[in-house]
Amino acid sequence: MVRSGVTHYALVGVALAATAVSLAATPLQSANDAAGTWEMSLDGSNRKCQITLIMQGAGATQALRFPAGCRRALPILNTTAGWGLDKGLIRFLGQDGQPVLAFEPRSADQAGLVARRPGGEAYLLEPKDRAPGIQQLESTAPRLPPPLARLTPPLTPVDPDKAPPVAAVPGVYVVDRYLEREVCRISLEPATLDASGRNEAHLLEDCHDNGLHVFDPAAWHYEAGRLTLQARRGHQVTFIPGREGQWRRDPDVGSTLVLRKEGP
Repeated sequence: MVRSGVTHYALVGVALAATAVSLAATPLQSANDAAGTWEMSLDGSNRKCQITLIMQGAGATQALRFPAGCRRALPILNTTAGWGLDKGLIRFLGQDGQPVLAFEPRSADQAGLVARRPGGEAYLLEPKDRAPGIQQLESTAPRLPPPLARLTPPLTPVDPDKAPPVAAVPGVYVVDRYLEREVCRISLEPATLDASGRNEAHLLEDCHDNGLHVFDPAAWHYEAGRLTLQARRGHQVTFIPGREGQWRRDPDVGSTLVLRKEGP
């Protein structure tokens, strides 16, 4: 009986492993299925970063978002301009539209995807908070012809010595679009931390922007002259200081988004 029980559990284990293989190898049906937040890491190291795959229409190349610090943690992202699907698998694409990282399913007992480079390094991609069709603040962005028009422009350099001090950042901000002013107001709290240790942020009443409601800002942080808003789901959008105390989204993609601080 004991031997029979052991055999039974062994067979169950084999079946589960086979199921894992099947799931890992199942191609994504569309870019919508891949959109959302993933965790990217360099295998064998503690370098990791949250990457958001954004849907901006039906083009071959879609937008890729990540915090500015990811360029230091994972330098290969400096050569990455967008993402797309090839035969149901995720590809990170360069400025020329060619794959920089081609992700494939990992082995049967390992979740997520892996992309191997000629030099031997391997990059892992694991789902964190994927929700099909998430468009964040791009919901009102016009459709652009594929593929190169969709590539993410480089970040604008910011001189930290000339940027506002962190003490000047908290407060209430009015959100402007290109054709509309004061569509929303966002409060950046100065000393209230969320579960991740970042300062809290939230929309105030009477917000008339669907994109911001979907994004739903929950936290903010400030580093080296860049102000980053984080959504409740983990997605991020970054701003840099502009003229007359304004903050503009960087890189400047999709619909125009500007923050203006209320009061002094």
